[in-house]
Amino acid sequence: MNNKKVLLSVLSVTLFLTFFAGIIRHDVDEIKYLNLASDKQFDCVGRVYKDTSASGSCVLISDRFVLSAAHVFIDSDTRPDTMEFNGQTAIAYVSYNHRVTDVTKLYLMFNGQKFKVKKLFLHPNYLNSLTKGSCDIALLELEQPLNNITPAKINKLFDELNSNVVGVGYGASGPANRPDLVGLNNKKIAGENVIDSLGGEKYLGYETLLICDFDHPKRKDCNKLGSTIPRPLEYICAGGDSGGGLFRQKNNTWELIGICSGSGVDINQLMKSGYYGQTMDWTRVSLFTNWLSVNTK
Repeated sequence: MNNKKVLLSVLSVTLFLTFFAGIIRHDVDEIKYLNLASDKQFDCVGRVYKDTSASGSCVLISDRFVLSAAHVFIDSDTRPDTMEFNGQTAIAYVSYNHRVTDVTKLYLMFNGQKFKVKKLFLHPNYLNSLTKGSCDIALLELEQPLNNITPAKINKLFDELNSNVVGVGYGASGPANRPDLVGLNNKKIAGENVIDSLGGEKYLGYETLLICDFDHPKRKDCNKLGSTIPRPLEYICAGGDSGGGLFRQKNNTWELIGICSGSGVDINQLMKSGYYGQTMDWTRVSLFTNWLSVNTK
């Protein structure tokens, strides 16, 4: 199968998932990403389930409260649609009938421990439209406190630009240059990147998104933002990573600066270089400290 047909064969899957996943450098052993994810400071990153189905990731921020992405908790019906690309037909899945997930169906998993959700708060700016947009953030209250995992420390400063960061979550994984090998392998993946830009709609006068691109180790035609030099464990997130955490180390302390929101797919870039050159978006948690304070009392 030639490269074009391989990419088209996974295009329908990519569009169905809407976002990428733990896609890694093709020239770095996956075990390095898995080892990074297993570091104790990232035990605060857990997994969201709806009934028995894994639906996204989340981050513990206190013994009773957890952050995730709002879109993880929007249920929809889907119908197949077709699109033409370079003379080939691919299937895309269009969502409709959006609604908030029934909280009784939710539970979270941290290090093998299962926790029921008592309350679910979607940010009102997101809730108003029930569709992906600005303020893609959700707060969950646990039925019982989680005492044996250290919660993430939340960043409160608007100084994230150009920070070296580590993203952590669950979802599909595979080498960036081979989209046909990317699959839902149920692994906790952590990878590195740099905050190249700020963007998205504004909230409280500030951009709501932290944006990174996925730089190729050699090619320069994949760079969209910032430096062309990739981090040693450069990666891009999405899929089951949605709701996972973006961390930076500052003054010897790890702090949470973003919640995985995802990104769209640049089809032309996908055809040219796989997942290299794609971008990812993270909701900027520093903007939501007042909202969190009100809802975690």
